[in-house]
Amino acid sequence: MTVYGYARTDSTQIDDQAATLYESGCAIVFSDFRISTDAPGTGWQELVETVKAGDTVRVVGWTRLTRSAETAQFIRASLADLGVQVEVIGK
Repeated sequence: MTVYGYARTDSTQIDDQAATLYESGCAIVFSDFRISTDAPGTGWQELVETVKAGDTVRVVGWTRLTRSAETAQFIRASLADLGVQVEVIGK
């Protein structure tokens, strides 16, 4: 079981999120620099192609990840379909 991180923002806070995720024990952090209402980008695609059932994906707060309830639900459902647990940490 591996713990991965996923960071997404439209500002320079991406480095802060990545640092928080690494400090929490994530082996690898994938990221997208996108506006919060956009669909996830290439970092998301790489994450989905990497994770396996039993892995964990950590994010630093849903509001930092997306402000769209539909996108949050898409992220949760996509990971659940893969057998991956989601943990929200930090702010």
